[in-house]
Amino acid sequence: MRTKLYFIQVGVLLAGTVFSWMTALVDFMRFYENEGTLLKIKDCVYPNPVTPLCFYGAIAFAVALTVSVALLKKEGEVRFHLEKRLAMFLTAGTIFAWSNFGLLLYYFYTALPGQGVGCSGVPTSTPFATPCFYGSILFLTALLVSLVILRTEKIN
Repeated sequence: MRTKLYFIQVGVLLAGTVFSWMTALVDFMRFYENEGTLLKIKDCVYPNPVTPLCFYGAIAFAVALTVSVALLKKEGEVRFHLEKRLAMFLTAGTIFAWSNFGLLLYYFYTALPGQGVGCSGVPTSTPFATPCFYGSILFLTALLVSLVILRTEKIN
C-alpha cells in the first residue's frame, strides 16, 4: 500500500508538472507571437511569461517531482525524512499557489465588468477556469498525498 502511495504522489506531481509547463509553453508562444522577442518586459500586450507567479509554480512542480521520483529509490528513515522535507516544500507551494489564486480573485472581482483577466493576462469569464486554479488544486492534492504517506510511514 505504501509503495502505491509513492507512485500516486509521483503521478500527481507529474500531472502538475506537465500541466504547468504546457501552460508556460503556451504563454511563451503567445508572448513571442505578439512581441517577437522573449526579452521584452515593459509595455507588452501579455505579460512576459517569466514574470507571472505561475511560471515559478511550474518550477516548484518540477522540483517536487524530482524529489518524489528520488523517494522511490529510498528506504526506511532516509525515505521518511525526505518525505517530511517534501511535505514542507509542498506546504509552501500550496500556500504560494492559493495566495497567487487569491490575488487573481481579488483582481478579477475588482476589475470593471468584462475586463477580468487570468494569471497569464488572457481575458477570462471566471477565475475558476484559469491555470492558477488548477495548479493550486494539484499542489493541494500532492500535499494531501504526502501527508497520508507520512501518516502511514509513522504508523508502520
